[in-house]
Amino acid sequence: MEFSAEGLATLSAVLREGTFEAAAVALHVTPSAVSQRIKALEQSVGRVLVRRTKPVTVTSDGAVLARLGEQWDVLVAEARGELLGSAPEFDGDPRHLPRVELSIACNADSLATWFLPVLAQLHREHAVTVDVNRDDESVTSALLRAGDVIGAVTSDPIGVRGCATIELGSLRYFPVASPSFLAHWLPDGPRARDLAYAPMVMFDANDHLQLKALKQLVAEPISPPVSYVPAAAEYRRAIAAGIGWGAVPEVELDDAHTGRDLVKLSSKPIDVPLFWQHWTLQSPAVTALTELIVEHARAGLVPPRRATAAQARPLGSR
Repeated sequence: MEFSAEGLATLSAVLREGTFEAAAVALHVTPSAVSQRIKALEQSVGRVLVRRTKPVTVTSDGAVLARLGEQWDVLVAEARGELLGSAPEFDGDPRHLPRVELSIACNADSLATWFLPVLAQLHREHAVTVDVNRDDESVTSALLRAGDVIGAVTSDPIGVRGCATIELGSLRYFPVASPSFLAHWLPDGPRARDLAYAPMVMFDANDHLQLKALKQLVAEPISPPVSYVPAAAEYRRAIAAGIGWGAVPEVELDDAHTGRDLVKLSSKPIDVPLFWQHWTLQSPAVTALTELIVEHARAGLVPPRRATAAQARPLGSR
């Protein structure tokens, strides 16, 4: 079984652009050449790699090679940077080094709280550009399985084939509402008979956190009316404006500005465990990103339960 770098690059372009024609434009070749390269790659591995739909979609076998193609692109970019950096024609200005492109996935609340400093430090210290795919933490690992990203902040502890998994800690939330919302909808506190009618704010259809918060507040199965606000900052502002109640990261509640006028419905936190899953790739850029993620997670997240329990045990105990 053999496949060329050209074939892998073509497969990546087709999946990125969505059609053979658009991939041909991106690669500066004809659509016929793109089709021939994909056919040759499929014949080489003996599998169908893409579905000829619009847009083109990848099969499970194609996802394996798509991931390999993205890995190849990262390694080539890093090698190019190292070679240029030592070449006689390099002018010595680090700003002129070619940048390694990294695609990653991360949930919105991490981006709004602890993750942006990771990217800022990474950009200061390394010649990279980062494409962040934002989605709910429960589904970001799907992007990793499809080969669309090199790493993902996810709540899924099940390892993706070919990837390493690092437990980061938990992002802590509390269910909150504005004082005026509480006075109107929940004058006696979060009781089931009132919560059944009190509007709830969800991030999007993949937001299972609010349902978890609801079950924690009341045991009875209820279905309150829902409004969707798919942006982290606006989500918190929607709750402050009285549109509904919802779970907000603790770090935002502790902030004198963002946490102002938000009242906890319960003192019991909701902890969402987060993991960093990434390609097991000998890549300086991926290694540097991983180290920064672990470092900042230690400062911005609730420590993993195992670590917390170990720290709490007295010396000599089992």
